[in-house]
Formats: sequence, C-alpha cells, structure tokens
Amino acid sequence: MRNRISCSAQKLSQLEPEMVESVVGGHVFKLGHQYMTENRVRILDAHEGQINSEVDGTYGVYSQTIRLKSGTLTTKCSCPASEQPFCRHCVAVLLKNFQSRAPEEVVVEPVPEPAKEIIKHAPEEESKAASSSSVDFKFHEIGAFVDWIQGAMEAIAKDKPLPNLPDLPPGAVRSWTEAIQDLRLQYQASEKERKEFQSELHDCKNHIATLTQDLEKSTGEAKDYKVKYAEIRNELDQCQAMLEEHAVIVKERDRFADQMNGLRGELLRKGAELDSLADSLKKVSSALQAATPPPR
Repeated sequence: MRNRISCSAQKLSQLEPEMVESVVGGHVFKLGHQYMTENRVRILDAHEGQINSEVDGTYGVYSQTIRLKSGTLTTKCSCPASEQPFCRHCVAVLLKNFQSRAPEEVVVEPVPEPAKEIIKHAPEEESKAASSSSVDFKFHEIGAFVDWIQGAMEAIAKDKPLPNLPDLPPGAVRSWTEAIQDLRLQYQASEKERKEFQSELHDCKNHIATLTQDLEKSTGEAKDYKVKYAEIRNELDQCQAMLEEHAVIVKERDRFADQMNGLRGELLRKGAELDSLADSLKKVSSALQAATPPPR
C-alpha cells in the first residue's frame, strides 16, 4: 500500500506523535503505538529524508519505505491493510524513529556586548524592509500558484495534462501544487479504472442478455420436449394395454389348443374303437357267409 500526503514538517524527526495521531486517527495510532511498544519495529536505515524498516505484523514481516521530500510525505508498506492515509505499521515506524532520534543539541554562542547594542538599536526601517521582503516573496509564490492553477483548471476542463509545476522553493505553496497534481493523477487513474469497469459491465450485460436468450430458447425447447414426452408416454401406455390384451388372447389360445389336443386324442381313440368294431363286423359277416348254404 502506497500513499502520499502533504506535510508541513521538513524532517522526519519532526513528526511528533501528536501530529501522527491527528493524521491517522486514534484507532490506527493506538495499534501503531502498540506495535512500537512490543518491539516489533526494526529500522534498517534512517535519515531525515527516508526510513527503511521492517515490522512484525499479524501474518508476517512487512517492509516499509517512508520518504519526506519537498513537503510531501510518501509511505509505502507491503501489508494488505487498507488504512488511510497510511497503515499502523508506518505509524509504528514513525513513532520508533521519533523515540530513537535524540533531540539535536543547540549550541548557543554568547553574543558580544557591542553586537547586542547594535541589535538593540537597529533602525526600524531595516526590520520593516526585511518583513516587506518576506511578504513580497510569499506573494510571488502565491501569484505563481494562481497563474498555475488557472492553467490547470483550463487543462482539466479540456481533459488535457496539467501544466508543468512552477519553480517554487519547498514550502506550503509548492506542496499545494504537488497535492493538486497528485489528485489529478489519482483522478485520471480512477477514471481509467471507471471506464474499464464500465466496459466490463457492458460486456457482462451483453453476456447476460445472450444467456437470457439461450435460457428462454432452452425453456421453449424443454416445453416442446415435455409435450412430446407426454405423447410418447401415452403411446407407451396404449402399447402396454395392447400387450396385456395380447397376453390374454395368447392365454385363451393356449387353453383352446389344449382343448383341441384333448378332442384330437378322444377322436383318435374313438377311431381306433370304430376300426376294431369294423374288423369284428367283417369277421361276423365272413362267418355268416360261410354258414349260409349256397342257393339251389
């Protein structure tokens, strides 16, 4: 996670805990302070413009790079946290850096008496001139900022790149221009992401419309198949009924066949009896013929 914010401090060691808390809020500051007191912070390299460090997080070790340049504080951490404007790990590093860097000793040299008199009796005109010079310098910065912001507004209205930043010394006015430029870059990035999201959303809508058409077509085909299934089911029921009737007919046929076979056997038996009777009658007839005398 990487963030950039404007900062009034000129050195990282000037970022006092109260300043950090006012920026990140009480909850994130409390977590960062807890990490610092639990000795989770390891500062690998530090000077007034940049800190490289590591923090033992909840799910692993995260790396941080914190820079302060031209009134802009840039924080970068490898953690997945979404805390703004920077995470608890960077808070812990800033607190550790503030704690570990002892205040610089200020050497106060004695001022000679003559110099004191000169300072005491310096003409008021020189003081006014110095004040006027400082005011003119600030007005010059503000004038340059106004000229630049007018061009920036025209560029934003025409959706063109912002003009080059004016050549200003480090300070609040320069931090304003850099902050506006950063906001413009963030807006352009978010606008690009928005257009990509709209394009993806449009493609999703088209895909959903196609799927809806396919679903409606499949639903119609399913209804047709359901009607055909009912027709085939009806035909199958009719065929089942015909098979049952055929089975009854076959059973009746077998019964008649058995009866016919019985009648055939009875007829054969009766025929045999008739043949035997016919043979007996023939013998009787032959005997009668033999016993009857021939006519005279």
